[in-house]
Amino acid sequence: MLTIYLTRHGQTEWNLARRMQGWGNAELTSQGLQDAASLGKRLQDIHLDAIYTSTSKRAYHTAEIIAGNRNINIIKEDLFREMSFGDWEGRLIQEIEKEFPAEYKSFWETPHLYTRDQGELFSDVQKRAESALRLIIKKHPSGTVLVVAHSIFLRILIAYINRIPMEDLFKQKALGHTSLTKANVKDGVANIVFEGDLSHVNDK
Repeated sequence: MLTIYLTRHGQTEWNLARRMQGWGNAELTSQGLQDAASLGKRLQDIHLDAIYTSTSKRAYHTAEIIAGNRNINIIKEDLFREMSFGDWEGRLIQEIEKEFPAEYKSFWETPHLYTRDQGELFSDVQKRAESALRLIIKKHPSGTVLVVAHSIFLRILIAYINRIPMEDLFKQKALGHTSLTKANVKDGVANIVFEGDLSHVNDK
C-alpha cells in the first residue's frame, strides 16, 4: 500500500496581505516558518521515501523545513503548482473583487463555469492534479510520500479523490497553511483517511 500525505505551504506575506498568489510568489512569514517546523516535528518519526513539491519557492521552502536534517529526496515538479491567476497575481483581493465582480464571483461560487482569458481554468488544474497523482502512484507502488502544494490545487486533488463535482469545490473544508491530509492508495485507488488536520499547530 502507498500512503500519501498532502500539505499546503506555510503562510506567506501575500497571504497575510490578502493578495492573490498563484504562480507569483512571496516569502514565508515567521508564522509560516514556525508552522512548517511544527509539521516537520509531527512527521519526524514517519519514514518518507520522497517529498514532492511545487516548484514555487514558498512550497519548496516549506518542504525543506519539514525535511530538516533528514536525508529525504525533495523532488520539484511543475504539476504541483498553484492555479495560475494571470493578471490577478500579486493584486489585493479587494481590488480584484471591485474591478472584476462577475469573474471573481464565478471563481468562488461557480468554479465549473468560471472562464477568463488570463491564467488557468479549474479544469486545467484538475488535469494537472490527476497527472500528479498518477505520477506518484507509478513511481511509488508502496511506501510513504509527502506532497507540498497549494490551497486550490489540493482542494481539486482531494475533490477528485473524493469524487466531488467541480461545482461543489469550495463547499469542502478549507485547508489551512501546513494542514495535513492523509490518503492511502491500494490497487491504484486513493482514499482519504483524514483531511486538513492542524493539530500540530493548534496544540502548540
